Amino acid sequence: MKESPLMPALLDPRRTVAAMVAVAMSAALITFALIASDSFRAQLTASARASVGEADAIVLVDPRDTTAGGRLSAQTVQEASQADGAAAVRPYTEGNVSVRHHGGVSDTSAIVLDVPEPTGGTELVQGRLPEGTGEIAVSPFFLQHEEELGSGPGTTVGSTITLASGDPGSGQTSTETTSTATIVGVVQPGAEITRNDPNGISHIFATAEEQAELGLSQDPAVLYVTAQPGTSAGELVSTLTQAVTAVQPGAEVYTASDIITMRAQNAGATSSNALNLLQLITPVCAVVAGIVIATTFTTLVARQTRQVGLLRCVGATRRQVLASVLRTATLTGLAGSVAGAAVGTGLAALVISSGVIEGVGTGHLTVSWRSLALAVLIGTVVTLVSVLRPARQATRVSPLVALRGEAAGSGSPRRRRRLVAVSGAAVIILGLGLLWGGATWRALQVLVTGAVVVVLGVMILLPTLVTRVSRLAEALSGGPRRPVLQLATRNLARSPRRSAATAASLLVCVAVAAAMATGVSVFTASWQRYLSSRSPVDIIVGDLAAGQDAEALTTQVQAVEGVETAVAVPTLDVQMTSASTEVDEDVDDQTVTVMATDQGTVSPVLRSPEVLEGLDDHTLVLESVYEIPDGTQVTLTGPEGSTDLTVRVNPGASDALVTSAVAQQLVGDAPTASTLWVRASGEITDQAPAAAVREALEGTGLYVADFMESRSGLTDEVVQVAAAVGAMLVFTLFIALSGMASTTSMSVLERTREIGVLRATGTQRAEVRSLFVSEGVLTTLLGGGIGLVLGCGVGIAGAAALLNNGEGSPLSVPVWLAPGLLIILLAAAAVGVLASLRPAEAASRVPPVQALAVD
Repeated sequence: MKESPLMPALLDPRRTVAAMVAVAMSAALITFALIASDSFRAQLTASARASVGEADAIVLVDPRDTTAGGRLSAQTVQEASQADGAAAVRPYTEGNVSVRHHGGVSDTSAIVLDVPEPTGGTELVQGRLPEGTGEIAVSPFFLQHEEELGSGPGTTVGSTITLASGDPGSGQTSTETTSTATIVGVVQPGAEITRNDPNGISHIFATAEEQAELGLSQDPAVLYVTAQPGTSAGELVSTLTQAVTAVQPGAEVYTASDIITMRAQNAGATSSNALNLLQLITPVCAVVAGIVIATTFTTLVARQTRQVGLLRCVGATRRQVLASVLRTATLTGLAGSVAGAAVGTGLAALVISSGVIEGVGTGHLTVSWRSLALAVLIGTVVTLVSVLRPARQATRVSPLVALRGEAAGSGSPRRRRRLVAVSGAAVIILGLGLLWGGATWRALQVLVTGAVVVVLGVMILLPTLVTRVSRLAEALSGGPRRPVLQLATRNLARSPRRSAATAASLLVCVAVAAAMATGVSVFTASWQRYLSSRSPVDIIVGDLAAGQDAEALTTQVQAVEGVETAVAVPTLDVQMTSASTEVDEDVDDQTVTVMATDQGTVSPVLRSPEVLEGLDDHTLVLESVYEIPDGTQVTLTGPEGSTDLTVRVNPGASDALVTSAVAQQLVGDAPTASTLWVRASGEITDQAPAAAVREALEGTGLYVADFMESRSGLTDEVVQVAAAVGAMLVFTLFIALSGMASTTSMSVLERTREIGVLRATGTQRAEVRSLFVSEGVLTTLLGGGIGLVLGCGVGIAGAAALLNNGEGSPLSVPVWLAPGLLIILLAAAAVGVLASLRPAEAASRVPPVQALAVD
């Protein structure tokens, strides 16, 4: 029989709406991510280009050349100015200073620039520009960073700060120059005045006189050279290289385009948090969309089994059947991708114009045909790949089997089911092995691979799991006492493949969300516990001299808002000697400051009691920084006597600790200096109590040190990841919702006769609705429950990999993780209910007579 050149479409396009919606949502997110990434790169390139200005070539120092200190000599500047083809040279000078903080807060660094003109992107935000010695202006990021540090009450215009130049980290104080300056203005730097991130690095603006007071070099770090008319950038680079390397071999010359590319790449290495979120959500949505598409087309192909059989009987070949399904899939993918690309473009324009993505404005919006074409291509390819298996199933329909009205692919042999179960179990075991290896070896790539392999194994086993779990649910449902629930569980077991396909998309959604939530929660709780063990005291106030009233100060501090309790701990300077050969000569016979602690007294202020482990009247607790081995015998000698003690090394002991009884032997009843240990109320990351204590003790000469900053480093990241989990869950659940609604609608059509039988035998409409809603909830709970277990396992393995630092950091599971996981599972169940409502209502309205007439 002669084959027809084109066979009519097998699938009604109206029934592919769910697949089209899934493709559109995925394509919209892909388009949005591509446009946002292009716009972000455009902003980075624009900033890098502004920093170069009109220059055609740039001269700077090779960072490997330590002899020049990152500076270009005056002779180098002169040679560059006189080089052939050079029209103008613009020197760029910057210095590095440390901002000194009192009260135990760590020093911070800042870039010092000349006082700029408020033109272009540079703006005087507050106050005025510096005019002489002792005056500076700062950037808004400088003030923001100071506020986050909690270095003092209200660093702003009018505040006085201490700056230190030189190399404080070298330990050579002779190379360090300090200066006190008053902040007279706030300047928002534009990209044209700095080669650094204007919004992410602290900048200070000072006059030449103030920079001289700090001892900062006036030699430039960079030369921006403009070419004469008719001289190309390459020719200028060549002549400059010959001129400057002759006097300073460590100098390097680049074209402006090279510098723009390098600076944009360096800035992009720490990209926007919003873009990182998109990079995470986009592939997950694409996977979920692929599952929804495959499920929809599998259901539609099964629905058209009889039509396929008829076409095969009249001469249609398998190739024609395959082409017909792929043609419909291609049209669905193209239509959904084009619609999604349009929506994504509009969404990107709206978000970028609102300034949600840091530093990216309307002027940086970049919509290229490449981004749109790539989004449409990805959406179409995802559709075609997802449809391959349903299309192959359609080609395998036998004409005789189809004409008998049997479903395609039904009645799988028991041997095949066993082979599938064994294969799935083997894949899961392999994935678990990779998970264990990734957690043990701290290899996140191996861990992620293991997670993907485990999910694939679960997908293979999912139909079997559906059958087993459905039977278990039937046994637990109460049997005949709850006929609707019993029938719902039997329906799931009767069509395990369809139920598994429906549950698969939710499984992936919940697994990824649970993995992120669990991983971040466990890592954060474990890391906070680790930091608490290393810094068990929230706030330390010192040093109180022997004559000061420690009790009055303790009462004063306890009255500060945010302080839970405070304890004065005596401190004493003693001589430590050791006869052990394992102790270095530099360490032996040194003066150490020890703290006399009474366990019952100090325990209320400690975040972790581990710091006192091993402390008794015969031991000296030291931190490992003292470089004295554990178990070493030492002798402490004080004004009133000496005692022999055994060293116990404890990483959490920031000070040397002895008991009060030992201190009595060393100093007797003589008054001693003391230090205040303070515990804050509420969260251990709240820096407000420390700032309040500093304000209360201002002018007393006492320092206030706190460890809140080190503990709160992960707080912002936890909030960001929580936002990522929520956003990803919303996007993927919307896609899964459309797929489940379509699958349930197809199920209603397939079971029209069954519904008629139920209605004819007395089943009420409400019971029919409850039946389909129950099936939807059971399906989502099945997929969500399995995804929850998988996600928790992967999340814990990921946290273990990150925390496996060789120091035995234990894993801590926070109590608030359980409610979060419950919310994720309830969200999945809500999707099941919403997806079932409309189909369930349609099923309840099927007339019994009409339903019984369906073949």
